[in-house]
Amino acid sequence: MKFIYSMPKPLFFGILGALGCLVGWLLGEPLLLTLKSRSNNGDQQQDSAILVFGNDFQERQKREGAKSGDVQLTLIWNNINDLDLHCINPSGEHIYFSNKKAPHGGELDVDMNASQPYSEKPVENIFFPTNGAALGTYQVLVHHYSNKGGNDPTAFQVAVKANGEIKQYSGSLSYGNPTNLVCTFEVTPPKSTLMQTALAAKMAWKPTLVIGCWTAILAIALSFGLVMGQNQLMRRQLMNGPAALRLLRGGLLAGVLSGAISQYLFSVGAQVLFAGNQNLGWLLKGGQVFGWVAMGGLLGWGLAFFIPNLPKSKAAAAGLLGGTLGGIAFQVAITTLGELAGRMIGTVLLGLSIGCIVAIMESLAREAALVVHWDENERTVINLGPDPVILGSSPNAHLYLPEAQGFPAETAIVVFIDGRVEMENLMTETRHTLYNGNKLQIGNLIIEIQTDSKT
Repeated sequence: MKFIYSMPKPLFFGILGALGCLVGWLLGEPLLLTLKSRSNNGDQQQDSAILVFGNDFQERQKREGAKSGDVQLTLIWNNINDLDLHCINPSGEHIYFSNKKAPHGGELDVDMNASQPYSEKPVENIFFPTNGAALGTYQVLVHHYSNKGGNDPTAFQVAVKANGEIKQYSGSLSYGNPTNLVCTFEVTPPKSTLMQTALAAKMAWKPTLVIGCWTAILAIALSFGLVMGQNQLMRRQLMNGPAALRLLRGGLLAGVLSGAISQYLFSVGAQVLFAGNQNLGWLLKGGQVFGWVAMGGLLGWGLAFFIPNLPKSKAAAAGLLGGTLGGIAFQVAITTLGELAGRMIGTVLLGLSIGCIVAIMESLAREAALVVHWDENERTVINLGPDPVILGSSPNAHLYLPEAQGFPAETAIVVFIDGRVEMENLMTETRHTLYNGNKLQIGNLIIEIQTDSKT
């Protein structure tokens, strides 16, 4: 383990944060699959915009130049089979590939996989232009027209934008199945403002709770990784019961709050922006990053309870910055690598950012330090400040000194107040005022004081 002590602490903490989030990703990914469940019998399931999922609808709509309006229906699936989107408007007109534009409103403007070149990520789109959707009842249907060689049953998703809301449905079809009714909906008189849309937006409880639990798993795993690394540097027990309980409570609180609130705001924001036909995709991206920023700030603040004399405000600021960088990296990873690989790489980069920047902030906040030389090549640096740093064999000591070597529960207490380092040696019952460069021997250890170094 000697290499740990020769490694820069930001790098060490960055690696621990990355590993912690990787463990959190492994534990949390099955939970996210509950939001991606698909029916095998053609029944539909209503979904909502999900914070940590890539938005396939928007990406494919943009790729094919799909048009939008007051009412928009979009179908996506993931193989080369030919699925068709159908809509029956209130006038009874049937809009589909053989009748792409209806006299009383509605146009199929994107139709894919009917002929080559086939796409593995196709999309079909029906839109009703602004002020062009009649009031009344609409039916949305999906038909499996032809198997082009893709696996069946073919899972699909349909997004329906109407009345200032966007809803998602999912199901699956095999070639030869009858046309599947996805949903019916009513178009009512439009709401007058986006604010009214926001107030009327409904919370999707399942995604909100699932995302809250998922981020809590990440937060707990990240916290355990960083605190266990800190304890290793201090030669303390890696984890004990009371510390584990505090980490579980703190990680759960940080994760659930940041994840659930962010998912709710993101879902409402998506409804508002889609309802208003707003070209504000960047705002949704910012909303997605917000969750990681909040979680980073809360975790950074919590880590200050385990790192001696790390100011809580600076620890929170470090967490906020780490969460921002990690959140941006998360979004880039999801966009470029796809959902599964993107979430894995994104969570690793999130942990790397938070761990690294918290350690950098600890170094920058340092006015004085206690350097413990374990041997010629191993040392541990501990921030000094107004909070006493306890050296001893007690499980509650900040720096663990082995009881087997004769160290009592509390061997020495060191503080930095008014520009002076004061040390009380409880073994010799002596007090010392220490200065930069002073070295003392406690048992087999050499203790060095630094008051003008940031390393």
